[in-house]
Parts: sequence; structure tokens; C-alpha cells
Amino acid sequence: MQHSFVMSKAARLLVIALGLIVPSLLFPASSLSQETGWSAPAPSGVTSRAVYSIDITSGVELYALNPDEPLAMGSTAKIATALTAVDHLALDEEIVIDASDPVSDPTMYSNMGLQPGMIFTVEELLFGLLIPSGNDAAHALARTIGEQLDPSAPDPVAVFIEEMNRTAAQLGATNSRFATPDGLEGDGEHYTTARDLAILAAALLANPLLAEIVSTPDVTLVSRGDDASELYVMSTNKLLGVDDSVIGVKTGSTVAAGGCLVIATTEGDNTVITVVLGSDLVYGGETGYLVDERWNDIDTILREMDQDYRWTSLDESPGLAGLSAELAAWNVRLGSESAIPTPVDAGELRYRLELGPEGEPESEVGRVLFFAGSTLIAERSVLQQAS
Repeated sequence: MQHSFVMSKAARLLVIALGLIVPSLLFPASSLSQETGWSAPAPSGVTSRAVYSIDITSGVELYALNPDEPLAMGSTAKIATALTAVDHLALDEEIVIDASDPVSDPTMYSNMGLQPGMIFTVEELLFGLLIPSGNDAAHALARTIGEQLDPSAPDPVAVFIEEMNRTAAQLGATNSRFATPDGLEGDGEHYTTARDLAILAAALLANPLLAEIVSTPDVTLVSRGDDASELYVMSTNKLLGVDDSVIGVKTGSTVAAGGCLVIATTEGDNTVITVVLGSDLVYGGETGYLVDERWNDIDTILREMDQDYRWTSLDESPGLAGLSAELAAWNVRLGSESAIPTPVDAGELRYRLELGPEGEPESEVGRVLFFAGSTLIAERSVLQQAS
């Protein structure tokens, strides 16, 4: 397949969110559009309404299918809930579970098993939020934050939701609007995009605790107080522990949303986030689903990725042989030396160094453009080294 690619603004936001390379600020983005570039292809053979896959270490977009279409998201909204919670609550703060927190029907709604009067720390509730996808944990965290933000509010969860939307927008997920902290459809606008979820997932992975939680297959949580209870919870991400390359992130499903999945995988030292929204899903049967195509869709995408891309180290390609010497001659270095995903049919990797005036140590003074054949694949910032 032949495709074209230019690193998008959203790709830059993902890279910045994870703190992996410094964004290029010295050169106008319009100069990139003058290059021969390529856009991420749509994956083949998936039922998903939207797909977005990006190597967040290098900033290279890999697949895109309706990545900016507003869609329902199910429990993948809990990524934004978790990010809001860690911004507002101390991890060791204890929360007493209110009668309003448990789900109305534990057989229908995902939960961690909360009951009124139980006491858990914020950290423990985050495990319950992200591992079994606990709607009850989402409500307890949202209620607590809402009460702290506005003690007089008649509906503290509504206060939290507004803060949740502010948090998402500040992180770069500007095409999202959440109506509930658990991802169930509620009153008001309720949508996100595959690209926005990738942005939020990158921010989640940048938080060491949240990254640990979403990579945890199961855990036992013990409530505090006189009636201590053990709650054993298992991840809804059934790829954890099965595929060693999978390190998170979150599942989601409702009738309106279909099957949704945000998956983080590793390619060597690089991390790839892949989002699928609206995969074919029909509720019913012993497993809870008669049809659940999101897992087949993600498998199709990951298999296609293995066929379509190779991850090229900067010291592997003959076309990059002079880069280290040229950088040393100008007393500069790359902001990141991570491998670059390269389309297998795009040709040998080569580079072009563009430098501005000398700057202060560690300041950005240029960029390196990387090409596969004549196709612009990626760019890296260039930083000034101390004399």
C-alpha cells in the first residue's frame, strides 16, 4: 500500500503529553505540508466505526479511520475520570462509600462491589475504577471531588463532570464532551473521538500509578473500618497477561457505543496506542455478549501493523550513517533517539538536518526530518548541547 504522512497537531500533542520529545517550535508547520508526505491508512477488515493508532514515542500515526467522528465511548470515559481524580485528590485520602455510590444492578453494570459504609483510599478506588471498570468507584470519586469543589452544590457529580470536561480539554481532547463519570449515556452531550481517547490515554500512561493500574490483571482490595471486606477484581482487558506486548489501557461498551477499546502495546522501547470505537456488539448470552467484535478488530489491526511497519533504530539504517557525525559537528543532539515506525514498502530511511542559530544548552535549535524514500515519515527536535 502507498500512503502519505505528516505528523499532525494531535500527534504532537500525544508526544508532548508523554514528555518523550520536544515539539518543533522554530519552524512553521506549513513547511511540512510542502514535503511529499503520507497520511495514516485505514485498517482493513474491521467492524469499528472509528480507529486511531499512533506510536506515541515517535509521534508517528499508524492507522486512522474516522478518527475525529464524535461517538459514544462507554467506560473508556473512565480514562478522563481517573485523570481528573489524580488532579484533585491525594492518593491516601480515605473515602467513605455513600448509599448513592453502588450500582443499581450489579449483574448489569460493571462494578468493584462497593457497599455503603466501606472505606477505601483514592488509590484503591482508582484500581477499582480502571481494573474491573467500576461504575461505583467512578461515582464515589466523582461525588467526593464535586463536594470538595462546591460544598453547596445539590448535585456534586454534575460539578465533577464539568471539571472532567475541563481536564480533558486542557489535555488536548477538545472534541470530547462527557455527561457521566462512568461513561454510561446520560443527560446532555456525551461523545468523544478515537483521536481524543488516544490523547487521554497518553496522559494516563504518563502517570506512573495509573500506568501501573491499567497493566494489572487482577488485585484484591480490602476495605477499612470495623467490617473489613475483601474485594477481588479482575481486569476487563482480556489481553492483559495473554499478549506480553499489551500494557493497558481501557475497555468500554454500551448499546449506543458498541464495543470500544483503548489498547497500549510495546514495539521494542516504543509505545503504541490503538483506539477502536463502535465495533459490532450485541448484548446477551452467558458471557454477556452474543457478538463482541472489538477483540477481533484489535487483533486485525495489530496483525496488520506487523505486516505494514518495521521499527527502525536510528543506528540501523545505512541512510542515517552520517547523522551522528553531523550532529556532533554542530554540537547538538536529538531530543529523542527512539525507533521510527517505517512503512515496509516506503524505501530506505534517510534524513535532512535543519538548524537555526546556536542557542542555550538544551534549547531547541532545529529539527531532523526523516524520509522513507521520498516520503516524509517523522521529525525530531534538535537540542543545543553545552560547549
